[in-house]
Amino acid sequence: MYKLKRNILLIFLTLLLMSCKNDLKCYILPSTENVDSYKNFASDTKISLVMAKAEYEHFQLVFETIPNEEYSICNQQENADLTFNFRKIESINGYDDVLVPTGKQILAQDTIVKLWVTCQSGYNTKPGTYKEQMVLIGKKSKQTIHINVTVYNVELPIKPSIPAAFGIIDKNLYDSTKLESEEQENIRLKWADLCLNYRINPYFSTWLEKSMKHEAHSSPWKWNDVRTAKFLADERFNRYALPYHSLQKQELKEMLQTYEEAGILKKAYFYLWDEPVLTSEYQQINDFAQEIHEISPQASVLTTFYCGPKDGKFKDQLFSVFDLWKGNTQIYCMSAWALKTDETKADTCRTLLQNDDEWWTYVCMGPDGKEPNLLLSMTGYQHRAVLWRSWKEKTTGFLYWAVNAFDDMKKLTYRKDLPAGDGVLIYPGELFNCKDPVVSIRLERWRDGIEDYEYLKLLEQKVGRAKAESIFNSIYQSPVEYTNNYTQINKFRETVLDILKK
Repeated sequence: MYKLKRNILLIFLTLLLMSCKNDLKCYILPSTENVDSYKNFASDTKISLVMAKAEYEHFQLVFETIPNEEYSICNQQENADLTFNFRKIESINGYDDVLVPTGKQILAQDTIVKLWVTCQSGYNTKPGTYKEQMVLIGKKSKQTIHINVTVYNVELPIKPSIPAAFGIIDKNLYDSTKLESEEQENIRLKWADLCLNYRINPYFSTWLEKSMKHEAHSSPWKWNDVRTAKFLADERFNRYALPYHSLQKQELKEMLQTYEEAGILKKAYFYLWDEPVLTSEYQQINDFAQEIHEISPQASVLTTFYCGPKDGKFKDQLFSVFDLWKGNTQIYCMSAWALKTDETKADTCRTLLQNDDEWWTYVCMGPDGKEPNLLLSMTGYQHRAVLWRSWKEKTTGFLYWAVNAFDDMKKLTYRKDLPAGDGVLIYPGELFNCKDPVVSIRLERWRDGIEDYEYLKLLEQKVGRAKAESIFNSIYQSPVEYTNNYTQINKFRETVLDILKK
């Protein structure tokens, strides 16, 4: 049936294309490049992609046109198990960052059209090289983009190898005065599921009492809703947040006992406070944690920090937190900014852990300069290298504070007290005539980075850490020394895939 449909489509396309001139000028850019730099590339109509099973690969396509010209996209595919997705790159607040689904019809609003093209392989995709075609057809012009896709017999795991917890600010999802509870829950579910598709473990985030006291809960529903257990059992989850501040002691006890009996408490964490700086805040965290551990000693508390206490006996001693929170915090989540590009500090953090404690990192306002982060002012290579750094420094988790921390949701303006784009990786779709939320270019690059991380984990398992590091050194040496050349990334990926397929 697939071959019959393909043959009918080819006949239709042949007739249609005979009436058009093959003169549409196109430029193809790697996903890590700034799309506005397209003139630095020669016009081209060919691209090669290499990928594992269950992976996403992208390229950017720019073509010159006239305003209000309409184009159709037609696919001619060899492999039905490869999925192609087309999104227009749109600007917001002066940055090309929003990826808006186009379907198969594109209306040019300017003299150029900027597209983000994604190829997705599945677990059932057969290994091999496929010659795919993407045909752009206008009223008087056309162009065929030739896409060679090589799929290796290597699978990325469904469950990410590293926990990546990203916050969704609940109050920025909707106007709670205008929506019923069920509608709010459906919106939360849509955003959470989108995050899971990006190898992210979502949590809904609320700061309490105009302080840094923090409530986090990964389920769109209350902890004891029957839908919560099913949602948290999703195989894409490796860690999830549980509520604390909103529960009375008896309900907290009931929740912990329920999760412990179900054998799923080991995946959970409590995110009680964000970036404490005073010894009084440290004490409050310890008090909260002790209440939790009196009920369930195996429960984990996550605490974020970028410095040591700013007062008291241990003032300005960064590593004192490992003693001050001993037994109360199990996940020490440290800003990458605090490492100051010194990888020996990462070594120190790991040596200070007790028993099964974990050491995660996060990025937010910092680090800046050349270090990897997800800020809009940074390069695509910095966006992609965020998880490269995590693998090199042997962190056991990654956190990002928010995907929708807008200053004004109606205008989608960024917060003025933060670098542009900080805390914003997903946009509400309704402002772009979409029923679903739309993602940023930076989120796609971040997912590329965590897919690279999966390559490295598989490589490490196969050849050992030392050999994996020597291969990785071809694209990443330190937080300020890594490639800005996409060809080198491609060569690294092919090298790894060749080793893994054997």
